[in-house]
Amino acid sequence: MQKHYINQLNEKSNQLKDTAQKMLREQVYYVKTLPSIKQGMIRWTANVLYFGIGLMYNWAVYAVLQQMPHMQKFPSNVAGMIVLFFLLMCANTVSPRLTDRFVQFLDPYSSFALRSMNIMFVPAFVGIVSNPPVSGPELGRMICVFIVGYLVAFFLCTFLVRFFRLILFFPLQKTLLFASNEKTKIHHNQSLAEEEVAIETSMIHQQQSIIAIPSAARHSDDIDRASCSRTLTGEPLQGIVHNASNANSIFEDSGEQRYGPLHHFAIWCMEQSCFDDLTFFILFCICAFIFLPLPYDSPAMPFFRLFLYFFMTILLFSLSCRLPSKVRMVIHPIILTSACVMAGIAYFERIKGFDIRHGVYLYKAGITFVSLVEKTNVGWPGGGDILSTAMDVSIISLAFNVYKSRPSSLREWAVIFMSIAPIAFLVMFATPLFAHAIGCSPDNSLVWSSRSVTTAIGIVIAKVLDANTSIVTCIIIFTGICGPLLGPFLFRLARVSDDDYMTIGITMGSSSHGVGTAYLISKNPRASGMASLAFAIFGTIGVIVASIPTLSDTLRHLAGF
Repeated sequence: MQKHYINQLNEKSNQLKDTAQKMLREQVYYVKTLPSIKQGMIRWTANVLYFGIGLMYNWAVYAVLQQMPHMQKFPSNVAGMIVLFFLLMCANTVSPRLTDRFVQFLDPYSSFALRSMNIMFVPAFVGIVSNPPVSGPELGRMICVFIVGYLVAFFLCTFLVRFFRLILFFPLQKTLLFASNEKTKIHHNQSLAEEEVAIETSMIHQQQSIIAIPSAARHSDDIDRASCSRTLTGEPLQGIVHNASNANSIFEDSGEQRYGPLHHFAIWCMEQSCFDDLTFFILFCICAFIFLPLPYDSPAMPFFRLFLYFFMTILLFSLSCRLPSKVRMVIHPIILTSACVMAGIAYFERIKGFDIRHGVYLYKAGITFVSLVEKTNVGWPGGGDILSTAMDVSIISLAFNVYKSRPSSLREWAVIFMSIAPIAFLVMFATPLFAHAIGCSPDNSLVWSSRSVTTAIGIVIAKVLDANTSIVTCIIIFTGICGPLLGPFLFRLARVSDDDYMTIGITMGSSSHGVGTAYLISKNPRASGMASLAFAIFGTIGVIVASIPTLSDTLRHLAGF
């Protein structure tokens, strides 16, 4: 009896062993398809190295600018982008093939820097907390100036771009149209003769396509499932599509088959790229668990506060980018992330006995890589300072985007300069005059002269003109966010087609600077190159105008001083 009972136990144990081995064999594929930790570490190491080299290059440009007369206040990141673009153009004239290979080699890292540009505007937005309060009537007048100025500049820019394109390209289009008509007449008879053959061939292809519908539909589903947006990763799509196609090939022969317990988890991981976020979440939890009980006067407090707020910003921005597109059209991820970061800073600082203003001051203390190297502002940087410093590398990386989408003819260069110059002078001179005319104070009227440039350039212009830098930062950020939120609707209202990359790029770059450019990188890469060039030229004109004493005095006079 006891022997029979032991045999039954052995049989059950063997069955459990076989079942477990079978289940593990089924999960081997899914485990292999999960993002590799080793690959992620290599990717992040390469990205950090790229940012380190970019910061060193930015420091070198800054050092050169400090030695040049009347160029000390020019932004080193914009100057670095312009210098790098001209170096690439010079290298292209000497050896086009090697230059293209060099740009292609750096493309994954420069693309990562450009995709991450939106998150780098969050610290400037969080700094709104430190701004002085504004009265209700004054705020209403400033909102009126903002709306009217943005719409006028936007529609005027679209009109100028299309007007100059019509003037400069009309003779060329007429010649091409005549040549096209002649070519059509020559090949008309040949096309009629080939039409019957084409009809027969299309019928054969139609029959073949009917047979191939199941596999094509299945492959399309794999691509749609694998092409989800990746906020912080730069992994190519082909590898994911290849893995998804292999997943179909495994189960094609067996027909209906139950998936293992890791099936949905593996597919979700491949779609959402949650391993990067999981890594940041673990680091955030470690910093939070150490930060909360740590005494405020501890030497380790600045270190853990730095990375606590840094990881919190990245996680919140990644979460904001995963919201449905309809929600993101109403609430931009920059606004939502900034609001959540403010709430997080207020919570952690309240636990330590301080208010949100104290936390925001430590979050964005103004300590950059250049200030640390030059020893002009030494101390512990905040989480926002790291992101603001990384923006220098992202702006420099726009040179690669401009190089890949550079104008191919002098006509296009002429359209860009002839369209941007009037808009730049209109924004810098007419907007402060309009603000002062409707009753804004001279201080609040002067800040509108730097509304359509990046934060770095706007602060430089504000300091040269003695304007309020905090209000300038708010206006610049809201101006940039209006591009992704209102740009598509305004382009449809102006009847700008989606393939008109010049009009879209120049208008977004000159109206919404870096935020609009970052928006176009994923939506319209060719237009993003034009946008990069447009806001760089726009900012350069702004700095030059503010640096000339006669023009700067004119701006202050128009603002009411």
